[in-house]
Amino acid sequence: MFNTVKIGDKDVPMLAMASVDVYYKHCFGSDPLVVQAQDNPQISDVIALFQRLGFIMAKFAETKSRKEMLKLNEESFIDWIEQFDRTDLMEALPGIRAVYDGEKVTASQEKKQAD
Repeated sequence: MFNTVKIGDKDVPMLAMASVDVYYKHCFGSDPLVVQAQDNPQISDVIALFQRLGFIMAKFAETKSRKEMLKLNEESFIDWIEQFDRTDLMEALPGIRAVYDGEKVTASQEKKQAD
């Protein structure tokens, strides 16, 4: 699933494929599915999970190169995340999750409110 998530004033393209979990595990050393499978995960773990998934999906949309994806690490994550305001990133988490889950992301609230 390809979509764009608005983080602050930036439109960030993101691409979610089955390999996103593999690149996440390679970059961060943990399995994103483990956090999601927990009965009552800590909110800080969930926030970190989707911030990191946003990074992986943004880099995947940007490069689509296996070689480049395997170079990602914690330092490249920090470089990426520093471009955003903390509040803007927190507000974007539902959109990041929607891309990861394969849902269409929309900036329009009108239709949602009409339902």
